[in-house]
Amino acid sequence: MRKHILFIVSILFSLQCYSQNQKDSTKISITQKALGEGLKLITRTGGDSVLVENSEDRFLPYEGKIIRNIYIESIGFEKSIYGNEKPITQKIGRTANKLHTNTREKTIRQHLFIRPNDLLNPYKLGDNERFLRNKDFILESRFVVITVDNSDSVDVTIVTRDVFSIGLSAGGSFPSAPKFNLYDANLDGRGQRIEFNFLFDQDRKPKTGFGASFKKSSFLGSFADLEFFYTQLNSGFSYGDETEYATGIIIDRQLVSPYSRMAGGLQLSKNWSRNVYSRPDSAFLDYSYNLVDLWAGYNFGAKKKIQDRNRAFLALRVFDGYYSRQPDLEGLIRNKIYNNASGVLAAMTFYKRDFFKTQYVFGFGRTEDVPYGYSITPTFGLVRQLRTQRPYAAIKLEYNAAFSSGSFYDLEFNVSSYFRNSILEDAVFTSNISYATKVFTIGRFKIRNSAMLNYTQLFNVFANDWLQIDSSIIPGLRIRELDASKRNSLGLQTIVFTPWSIIGFRIAPFTAVNWAMMKCRTCEEKNNIYTGISAGMRIRNENLIFGTMELKATYIPNDESGDSKFSFSFRQNLRFRKTEVFVTAPSLNRYNN
Repeated sequence: MRKHILFIVSILFSLQCYSQNQKDSTKISITQKALGEGLKLITRTGGDSVLVENSEDRFLPYEGKIIRNIYIESIGFEKSIYGNEKPITQKIGRTANKLHTNTREKTIRQHLFIRPNDLLNPYKLGDNERFLRNKDFILESRFVVITVDNSDSVDVTIVTRDVFSIGLSAGGSFPSAPKFNLYDANLDGRGQRIEFNFLFDQDRKPKTGFGASFKKSSFLGSFADLEFFYTQLNSGFSYGDETEYATGIIIDRQLVSPYSRMAGGLQLSKNWSRNVYSRPDSAFLDYSYNLVDLWAGYNFGAKKKIQDRNRAFLALRVFDGYYSRQPDLEGLIRNKIYNNASGVLAAMTFYKRDFFKTQYVFGFGRTEDVPYGYSITPTFGLVRQLRTQRPYAAIKLEYNAAFSSGSFYDLEFNVSSYFRNSILEDAVFTSNISYATKVFTIGRFKIRNSAMLNYTQLFNVFANDWLQIDSSIIPGLRIRELDASKRNSLGLQTIVFTPWSIIGFRIAPFTAVNWAMMKCRTCEEKNNIYTGISAGMRIRNENLIFGTMELKATYIPNDESGDSKFSFSFRQNLRFRKTEVFVTAPSLNRYNN
């Protein structure tokens, strides 16, 4: 009897092993095929035309199919998005593979909108591709759909390509006050970012400053990012003019797809000034404040028909900035920065948004997602500033358009005002128009032109600051002293993406012209005109966590003192807008001061 039982058990075990082997063999066959398709989508040669494709196009033939299995595959650094690289670059890629831990399968699954047995929604797959691709530790993601023979089912394989997630940057002033930043954006392949900042300043007491933060992407698969931070380097939510220490927590769950229902966030921060540069008591601003910012929103229409992307999103925000210790200086009594501020805002956003994929916007050949569609957002609230409580109302209109040729433009209009004693107060009107041409190809060079026009006007100023000019408008120029209530600005740029590469770093020279006019109430010259003429170079290695680095020289014929000057700047981590977010928290009209 015992022999018979053992014989039956051995047969059952053999059948289970055979079944498992067959299943594994089927999986390997499917994923190998999908990996090959994914490689074709991710890699391209320098001679290929620029990608212009709606995010859902590849998935439309599979609409309504049942998702049977979801597989995850990763591509190593030896595979370049440009196709075949030079031998030395390939060798560096193999070395990077040994030092880097690829994003784990569990981490990828924590960022998926789809599950087995779901009906395939082409738009949701496009949204999910983009959501993964916009994570700073992932260079590219592609979903490959393979039909299951003689059935109404499909298998989906997610093919991803990481960036090398360890980064180091240096800044500050050399050699007297260097600042270093060390981070890993994908610690142990788990979507965890850990970052350390160090400052060594001879004039500072103590001479060493320190900052640290930890962030987990899609905590427990909730699509909410969780972050903790501490800083002695004025790098938190700093509003005052002194060096601030700060500690806090951020929870952020954006609306990542029109098929999601909930979004929200929480920010808590404690900030306090420290006299690290031994300024006299009469000049040092001694203060401490706490920030609390909470919002939540609900997306109506998440279950609409697949093709209908029109939605309405209702959100509520409560914020409070409270000074436990205010600076004891008479001149700051009417300064809104050093006074308590709190409020409640509610907004209803009506929107429709889709995306197309392209390259050569800020990236150097990586896939970038450009939105098109509209949003209309009326906002109402009650805000308390400078010990005065006022109703607030605003409306924001946004329209994005993209053409099959690859050109696109954005229109944005924003009107807002506070109300007191039936009078409009601190009213602001802003408009922005931006346009980017399609990429023109001349030989192996790719050229894109862009333009941006802005108009801002203030009415009946009470607590708002006057308009300013800073480096975002004209590089190297800062105008703060004018009582300006109106500002026009125009920026034109031409960038050339070259085929040149030095150990994986690609080069793109550019030229730019920036112009601004300020209308001043109290100046002799009512209209003050400023110009900047720039030339520079952008450098990027798509394998690395660093964004685009920019070296720029700007000639300013007429600066804040009326003199001409040259300005030189270096910026890092230039990126395209955060396109994975559809709507955000209700906010006050944040014009560029």
